[in-house]
Amino acid sequence: MKTKLNLTFDEIRRIVTDFTRRIKRNDMTLFYFAGHGNQWEDQIYLIPIDDFKENVSERSTTIQSPLNGSDLSKYAINVQNILNEIDDCHPFVNLIFLDCCRTHPLPQSSGYRGKASNHLYEFKPIPVTVGSLIAFACAPGTTADEGKNGNKYGLFTKHLLNHLDTPNEDIERLLRRVRNDVMNESNDQQIPHVTSVLRHDFVCLFERKQESKLNKWKQHGKTVAGGNGQGRQLNQLCCPHGIFIDCNQNLFIADWWNNRIVQWKVEESRGKIVVDGHEQRDGLDQLNQPTDVMMDERNHSLIIADGGNRRVIRWWNDDQVEILIDNISCYGLAMDKDGYLYISDWEKNEVRKWKIGDREGKLVAGGHDKGNRTDQLEDPTYIFVDDEQSIYISDYHNHRVIKWRKDAKEGTVVAGGNGKGKNLNQLNCPTGIIVDKFGRIYVVDCDNYRIIRWCDGKKEGEVIVGGNGRGKESNQMNCSSSLSYDIEGNLYVANSDNHRVQRFNLICN
Repeated sequence: MKTKLNLTFDEIRRIVTDFTRRIKRNDMTLFYFAGHGNQWEDQIYLIPIDDFKENVSERSTTIQSPLNGSDLSKYAINVQNILNEIDDCHPFVNLIFLDCCRTHPLPQSSGYRGKASNHLYEFKPIPVTVGSLIAFACAPGTTADEGKNGNKYGLFTKHLLNHLDTPNEDIERLLRRVRNDVMNESNDQQIPHVTSVLRHDFVCLFERKQESKLNKWKQHGKTVAGGNGQGRQLNQLCCPHGIFIDCNQNLFIADWWNNRIVQWKVEESRGKIVVDGHEQRDGLDQLNQPTDVMMDERNHSLIIADGGNRRVIRWWNDDQVEILIDNISCYGLAMDKDGYLYISDWEKNEVRKWKIGDREGKLVAGGHDKGNRTDQLEDPTYIFVDDEQSIYISDYHNHRVIKWRKDAKEGTVVAGGNGKGKNLNQLNCPTGIIVDKFGRIYVVDCDNYRIIRWCDGKKEGEVIVGGNGRGKESNQMNCSSSLSYDIEGNLYVANSDNHRVQRFNLICN
């Protein structure tokens, strides 16, 4: 969270750009602004602290015309543009709080105060996208109280602060409480206005730590891709490896032995070939045993670990493909909040961080030959990068998960590391890995045919699905490779040797 005060136009733009650059897919975002604002031609603008003063000097010195509403588009911040930029990052929930419904007269009308009377000052409702909520300090066409008796906050912000940190309170219910308090204090003269298109029944900003429960999933998975035997038909897979789920619930699969990337939509019985290698070839539009796939949602392209061709490629469409990195024994992919790409190198036993477009990566884990020391790796597979840019690595033949903090010289074992085995303090060839916001690690324990959750600081893990031996039943696995989860918290597992992807539905408490 960042708080900035008394910002100029350029400072607001830089902060908004930095804010959107840090948003990751399925984040919850909150943007708050208190200050002055205006509406012009159905667009709402936030007024910076420089109040056009610097830009006045840039206007013609020979034509002394006053500023007018059209100058807002040049020298103020368009709220709709901010909404669009945030929406392009595909957050899980987007909350916008604007305490800027107070009048801000342009220079030619400096004496204006009170209730809005024309299109320049009336704040009208603005369209919001699915998953967003916008709260204004007052209803359209009115102005908001600026605070009394030396209170630096307006009524809306005052009461918002009183309620905002209420634990386990749905945001829409919380804002109704804020509205009621504002109306009571203003004798119904100010009525906060909320427009919401939230998809979820319960969205809260704070939760009591003691009430946080460990999620549970149904033990019998539903096959959502493949499951019709080994093959190349559109309803089949052959040893699926890496999987990725986008914000629209589209499932992308690195169909390893079929040398292709397949997209599977929700509840459909057949997939769609996105990238087809046909055979094991090295043409720019062909793949050779891809091990992982992810979507760079900043530019809507796929990034693919083309393992057999020893390269990482970016794919937009059949006519637009580029090699990002070559001559690398790539396996797992991850991207941090700043857009840096992380790649595990199975052959060199290391993980490197790459700025897209650079030819050389920075070593961030391993790279000290094969071994089991905490500064070494042995055949790293899948990786995960958290918001602090710590890297979690499935260290396959060391039968452990090791965490490397940013700029660390060695890692810390956070799961397994007690030799190969099936006890709850052991792993057997770990592969896919994800970490939730509480630091709980979910890892595919490949040769134990189970998914293990390891809570922070614990000496052993717990089985969350699988663990029923090797097999094809809906509660069994067979050399699973990777896992992911969707925006509803359902767990997806690529069950390689059963040639299927299963979804284990979250049990709602």
